[in-house]
Amino acid sequence: MSRVLEETGQPVFSSDLHNRGYGESGRDFLTWARKADNIVTNPPYNSAEGFVAAGVKNASRKFALLLRLAFLEGANRANTIFAKTPPSRVLVFSERITFYPSGVEPKGTGTTAYAWFVWDKDAPSRTELKWLKPGYKARYS
Repeated sequence: MSRVLEETGQPVFSSDLHNRGYGESGRDFLTWARKADNIVTNPPYNSAEGFVAAGVKNASRKFALLLRLAFLEGANRANTIFAKTPPSRVLVFSERITFYPSGVEPKGTGTTAYAWFVWDKDAPSRTELKWLKPGYKARYS
């Protein structure tokens, strides 16, 4: 994600808890209080709720998480995240995407639906649901 954002000319700071060969390693997003205008991340799904709390707190404008669409489910999230700080937008991928390890040739389509969950501090308080148009897979294949 960072490389694609950099290609648009945006200033990007990249970090990860583990050294994956890109960005600054050893930074735990859940406890690191680094402030930024906008934060974009693909969290470990078992930590997504903590990422929401940290991202909303540390982003002064927008915070975006790439998550499984199933993140919308769950009584606990309905009573905590979505009742207290619902996303401004949920952008659903209309094409299934698959995340392949480095060096593996992509084949077929995935079975998991994903979406961008965006918290925008300047947006109205209701959640907007949109679908991303097909065609993005061809651009990044």
